[in-house]
Amino acid sequence: MSPLVATTNPSVWISGNAGLVEVVVVRRKRKRLALVVETDGEVQCRIPARCAQRTAEAFILAHQDWILRTIARMKDRVGRPRPQYAEGAAHYFLGQLYQLETCQDLQSKAQLRNSALLVRAAPDDPTQIQKRLEDWYRTQAELIFNQRLSALVDCFGLQTASSLKVRKMKAKWGSCSQSGVITLNLWLITQDIKAIDYVILHELCHLKHFDHTPAFYAYLAEFMPDWRARKALLV
Repeated sequence: MSPLVATTNPSVWISGNAGLVEVVVVRRKRKRLALVVETDGEVQCRIPARCAQRTAEAFILAHQDWILRTIARMKDRVGRPRPQYAEGAAHYFLGQLYQLETCQDLQSKAQLRNSALLVRAAPDDPTQIQKRLEDWYRTQAELIFNQRLSALVDCFGLQTASSLKVRKMKAKWGSCSQSGVITLNLWLITQDIKAIDYVILHELCHLKHFDHTPAFYAYLAEFMPDWRARKALLV
């Protein structure tokens, strides 16, 4: 079987040990081609709006091994279960596990107390619990991410970002635009601080190398030789 099978729809199929894998070709307002493996297993090849289909097919074929390795790695990864918004549910903050408890007398939307994550909400209202908890996570993320960004820039003498944004992202921990805007996933705040520093430094290094070439990883390793171990902490 040919390693690549093009179809009349905007998808390309590649063959691996487990069978055919669909790569959905998505046209967007962008300058470069990129491959993304979503958390649900969907593979996308994102291309500029005027890019020819044959160019996308060649790009996918050239990166076939990476696609198959990434899919295999994601299948083997256990990860954390989807969070529940009810009394006693497990939630993480900076890599530590806390038990959710509702407390309607709190002055703030949420706060940590020993091993509990208290949320000012009615115990039978998961929508309110989720909203208050996510608001608290966002406040903490904006504060801590900016602190860690400044600390890493100062420590290594790096160029800083033009701005830092926090938003919920489906398949990435962070991204860096050509204009120097670094965007971090809101849920990164649930991860270990060592992993948070890795993601921020990774995006800072893109300000010098806007790619994932060996030169980029060599540059990253100059400042964080243990970046692989830190990356492995992300769950």
